[in-house]
Order: sequence, then C-alpha cells, then structure tokens
Amino acid sequence: MATATTTTRGFSVLCLRCAEEETVRVDVHALHTFTCTSCDAEFSADDVRAEMARWEKLLAWLDTAPAFKGGN
Repeated sequence: MATATTTTRGFSVLCLRCAEEETVRVDVHALHTFTCTSCDAEFSADDVRAEMARWEKLLAWLDTAPAFKGGN
C-alpha cells in the first residue's frame, strides 16, 4: 500500500512577512501557497505578484527619474 508523502522545495527568496532569507517553502501538491519556516506565515502567489507590482512601479520611476545632483 502506497503512503502519501509531503514533498517540499525551498527557494532562495525573502519571506514577504518576516524578510528571512531561504525560509520560503512550497508544497508541490499545493503550488499556489507558500509557507515560511521561520515565522509560519502563509501567503499566495497573488500576494507575491502584488508585492512585485509595487516594486515594478518604483523601478519604472527610477528609470525615468532625473539624476540627483547633491551638494551643499
């Protein structure tokens, strides 16, 4: 009789909640839910997409921002 096993794989990314590195895990049987082994937070692929969209806005602004000329 076959037994069910949980297979997880880690990725070198920061947790969206606690910012710990290399603690995010995804269960290969439930690919759209991520779990942090450091803070036990769960978040979804949509949560990650929303965070990336916020960063995309900043990066787009940086690409068009004039150079800062500092001085006193």
